[in-house]
Amino acid sequence: MYSLKCFAVLAITYVITVLGSHICPSEPAVKCSCPPQWQVWQNRCYRLTPSKHSWDDAKEACQDFGGKMAAPRSPEELKFIAEMARKVDSQYRVCIACNDKEVEGTWECDDQEEAEPFLVWGDGQPNSWRGNQDCAKLAARFNDRMDDAQCESRWRAFCVRQAACTHLPTQPRRYCLSTDTHGRILNSICLLDHNIREFITEGVVTCGSACAKEPECRSFNIKKTVEGKKICQLNNSTSSEDNDKFQKTDYFCMYSEVCLV
Repeated sequence: MYSLKCFAVLAITYVITVLGSHICPSEPAVKCSCPPQWQVWQNRCYRLTPSKHSWDDAKEACQDFGGKMAAPRSPEELKFIAEMARKVDSQYRVCIACNDKEVEGTWECDDQEEAEPFLVWGDGQPNSWRGNQDCAKLAARFNDRMDDAQCESRWRAFCVRQAACTHLPTQPRRYCLSTDTHGRILNSICLLDHNIREFITEGVVTCGSACAKEPECRSFNIKKTVEGKKICQLNNSTSSEDNDKFQKTDYFCMYSEVCLV
């Protein structure tokens, strides 16, 4: 058994004080807004093209709106845009920014070039039907999952752009560190597979401060390498949101959340 012990971190001075043991809410200390006809989610804005386009024309249409075609990067983002499409058409089919045009079977998604692309295929997909399906779409008929389609097929598309976000620097912040039933900080349990950025860090305060400034950061891990260096990993989820990925490791790994007081 474990709990989360919270440590207050005051903006600018970062003085650490024990506040007690309880679970904290994970609300980002930012306020984001979008232009008309766009919907905000975290620090990004989303909309559907009003007209149907081929995959290449849809990319241009999103650019004309001041954004680019969207490619979901997490289960949470996938759920958000699927629900958004379903409100417009219960049997929706919409283009997303993933394709295997260059190498058949090797899918690439915008904004995901440096990592394995986030791909959640429907049953039996991708099947490259008739050998000519190189562009991805989301489809209600595949339970809000992905399907490969001909790039010339005309569908609506998801567009995305950065939201206008205002940070709230005057809000106190606190870290929530996982502890056992005796109040001892656990150092071998972390949230896995939610890393959005990592870097070498000096410790909890530096890593936590980076998380507080990153709009998509909901929690962070601190791992030790075999050379003894500390790696700060910023996560886009929390242990309560994805408990299956909150796992014991065979290496030093400390998990923390950053929350509003």
